[in-house]
Amino acid sequence: MNTPSPPVQRLRLTYSKTGDARYIGHLDLARFWERVFRRVDLPLAYSHGFHPQPRIQFASALPVGVTGEREMLDVWLTQRIEADAWSEPIARNLPPGFAILDLREVDLQLPAMQASLRQAIYRVCWQEINQEELTVRVKELLAHNEIPRSRFKKPHKTYDLRPRILTIDLLPETPGCVRMTLQAGSQNNARVSEVIDAMGLSETPHKITRERLILDEPQL
Repeated sequence: MNTPSPPVQRLRLTYSKTGDARYIGHLDLARFWERVFRRVDLPLAYSHGFHPQPRIQFASALPVGVTGEREMLDVWLTQRIEADAWSEPIARNLPPGFAILDLREVDLQLPAMQASLRQAIYRVCWQEINQEELTVRVKELLAHNEIPRSRFKKPHKTYDLRPRILTIDLLPETPGCVRMTLQAGSQNNARVSEVIDAMGLSETPHKITRERLILDEPQL
């Protein structure tokens, strides 16, 4: 079995995922980006083992049906390239719903983005709710000292959602919309769907956009 060549460069791609692209699930998204990178002949680095996979890591999986304005992934390469020269070739191979916002080199020694992820900012808009009712719902939710929630995993887990909700702000310029800042990452992650459910608005038609992710990375 051939030993994969070690990575010599790590690139971070920031992109948007909108329109019908929001219905692409995370596993299909990983395969999608692999095909795009192969199509432009990026020198992808591969994992070790019996089934080597391209070294591509996402900051956070985006739920199906949610659009993303600044999503991020890292890709490792076996040969150095000039990142600025590759944005256009990659963009030419993207279907509607995807756009490249930034492509740059980051340090190989940085931890995985999932380990550095701290917050996620969402915009949620309801069409069938007036501003007064939405204001009341937000105030009532934030007034709670605890918001017990359960996740049906093995073992069954109960936790407090309230400290994972950092802010919820009404957007006066867009009635029916709020901006939520939620804890994110491998520890104490808050799902936007759980917050919407806790507000009692999960059955009211709404659209969710993840505006950006906030990382806390060391300075290397």
